[in-house]
Amino acid sequence: MADLKSITRNELNQEVVFTALLVDIKIKSTKNDKKYADLTVQDATMKREIKLWDINQDDPLLDLCEEPAVVEICALVGEYQGRLQLTVKKITEIDRDSVDMSALIPSSKWNYEQMQQWLTEFRDKIKTLPVQTLVDRMVFQAPYYEKYCTYPAAKSVHHNFRHGILQHTLEVLKYCIMVATTKKLSQRQIDRLIAMAFLHDWAKIIEYEPLPSNQFSDEGKMLGHIFIGAHYTQKTIDTIDEFDRDDALIILNGILGHHGALEWGSPVLPKTVEAQILHQADKLSGDVESILSFMQEQENAKEPFTERLWNMSTEFYKGGIS
Repeated sequence: MADLKSITRNELNQEVVFTALLVDIKIKSTKNDKKYADLTVQDATMKREIKLWDINQDDPLLDLCEEPAVVEICALVGEYQGRLQLTVKKITEIDRDSVDMSALIPSSKWNYEQMQQWLTEFRDKIKTLPVQTLVDRMVFQAPYYEKYCTYPAAKSVHHNFRHGILQHTLEVLKYCIMVATTKKLSQRQIDRLIAMAFLHDWAKIIEYEPLPSNQFSDEGKMLGHIFIGAHYTQKTIDTIDEFDRDDALIILNGILGHHGALEWGSPVLPKTVEAQILHQADKLSGDVESILSFMQEQENAKEPFTERLWNMSTEFYKGGIS
């Protein structure tokens, strides 16, 4: 049985059988007003969009996406405009207990134990005790630590895989420390910056449902991770003796402003050098991961350029990669 990434032009005009998670269904219409569906399926190797022709709004298949279903699919491998196109011939829901779910959920390629060690090492760089206590209580204590280390950082776009928050946070921490030491920030500024990096996406453990769902929770839909993160941070700060007022204000502004612009979802702008460094580090981590994963998805396409990446408004050149 194939995995999604192993399906290539070598299988053109052949049928392949694979097991995957059915994560999304979009009903569309042809020029002749016939209904068809674009199904988004994934396993641990990649996510693909496949075609299912002749479907209607009452098809019981549509109910399978309310909670991502495990399905076995028989599909014909074809080609359309230079790209592989899989067309569903048969699709069957199968019992989750009969499959290894780790084979269906994408995961960080980084070593998990090494990431946990790095996380502790960054925590130990904080020298201001109340700030270190804040990070300890929100990240390293139960019930938060396991979720923080396993949840994805997004539904799509970047780090949308198991251990995604953890990998993204480590990337942001590395970028932040590099800039802070290059520009010779004070230890107090570095402490605040590390705390911001730890906490800027912390609330995604509340914003999202656990994998394999990766859907927004009710709190996530109603409030979003930026507000939730700032709210929990303020509540935790209120329990810590002698937490400096400036430290609190600066850390909270960093969390609230880390998207960098009001039109990007931040309710305030970054108003300190630490907050601006955090925003740029967060954007760099997300943008680079978004480009690399998009290029990987299209590595089997014939064209030297990818399709247009919507959040970058451009295509990317695939040549010269080895």
